[in-house]
Amino acid sequence: MKRTPRLKKTLRIAAPFLLVVLLALAILPAAVMAQPPGGNPPGSNPPGSNPPGSNPPTATPTANAPNSQPPGSGGGPNNGPPQATATPVPVATTAPDSSMQPHPSAPFTPPADCIVAHAATPVQLCSIADGLQFYYIGADGNGQPGPWIAPFSQLTASVFSGANPMTGKSVTITYLAADNKIRISTYYPDTMYDTNKPYIFTVDASNNVAYEAW
Repeated sequence: MKRTPRLKKTLRIAAPFLLVVLLALAILPAAVMAQPPGGNPPGSNPPGSNPPGSNPPTATPTANAPNSQPPGSGGGPNNGPPQATATPVPVATTAPDSSMQPHPSAPFTPPADCIVAHAATPVQLCSIADGLQFYYIGADGNGQPGPWIAPFSQLTASVFSGANPMTGKSVTITYLAADNKIRISTYYPDTMYDTNKPYIFTVDASNNVAYEAW
């Protein structure tokens, strides 16, 4: 059977392409056999590695700025944890016209003829040669001497501020210059019925007592 002219022409054109394909198929197995295990060419670095001689990047630690505060701490620089604030204890203070100490001639316990006649009084005043002697009275009715108060003619301002050591209640003695009186402000001892019940009265130059709260 004779080949047709068209078939001859097709074979003549396709022959070079077939030769190239055959050469490629022959070279490919050799190239695959030469590849080292792992798929990387000789001398190459593993994936993700740095070039030879280079240093890996170093992470830079993030430092807090000086005097920085953790979230929610508030306050100024270098504040420590919140500190508990103690409640101040009343401290006895006196003006020049009084003394924190009892008068030397005052008896240790209040005599029966003292100025304040109110029953269950938490304080007492007694006349002495040089003014008035103040007494603290406890919940049990016993007393002990407190500050000495100079004569009214020598009083100029606030006389005394402190606390009754027998009950812990504050005591304030104030001179009222316009009325020529002293006002004593304090509280009864606490009981199951009352807490911080005020006890306030005035005394004039003639030792007359007038109650404002009792």
